[in-house]
Amino acid sequence: MKPSKKCIITTVILALFFYVNVFSQDGSTHYITLNVDTSTINSQNVNSVANFGQEEGYSNENFTISVNVGDTIIWEGVSSSSPDNDTVNITAINYKGQPNIFGENHLNGDGQSPEQVQGNVVTGEPGVVVKYTISFKVFNDGEQRGGTYHIDPKIIIKG
Repeated sequence: MKPSKKCIITTVILALFFYVNVFSQDGSTHYITLNVDTSTINSQNVNSVANFGQEEGYSNENFTISVNVGDTIIWEGVSSSSPDNDTVNITAINYKGQPNIFGENHLNGDGQSPEQVQGNVVTGEPGVVVKYTISFKVFNDGEQRGGTYHIDPKIIIKG
C-alpha cells in the first residue's frame, strides 16, 4: 500500500514545524547578578547602592536583558562591600501585568544561601518588553538588614 502524496506532504510539514519549534529555541542560560552594597543599603537608597553592573547613570528600571523563548534566567545577588561576610538573597520574581513570559505570576527563591531564583521563558512575541520585580533580602554577618527590597528591571524577547 503506497502512502498518498497528501499524507507524505502533511508528514513533512509537521516534521518541519516540529524541527523549527524545537531547534529555533536558543536554550541559553542567562545569569543576572544583582550587586548590592550591603553595608549601606536601606529603604531610601536601594537604586543607588544596588545595580546589575551597568554604566553609571543607567537606571535599574531601564536595565534590560534580551532573551529567547526557551531560555533560562537565573537571578543571583552578591555583596559588593563584604562578599565574604554578607549575603544577598533573591527571594522572588514577579511579573508586572504584561504578557507573562514565565507561565507563572510569581517565581520563588530556591531556599539556599545565597538564595537564587530561576525562571524559564516559555512564551513571548519578539520585541515584547516585560517589566518585573526582583525582591531581595540583605544579611550582614547573618543578621537581616532592613526588610525586603525591590528593583524593577525589564526583559525583552529577541526578534
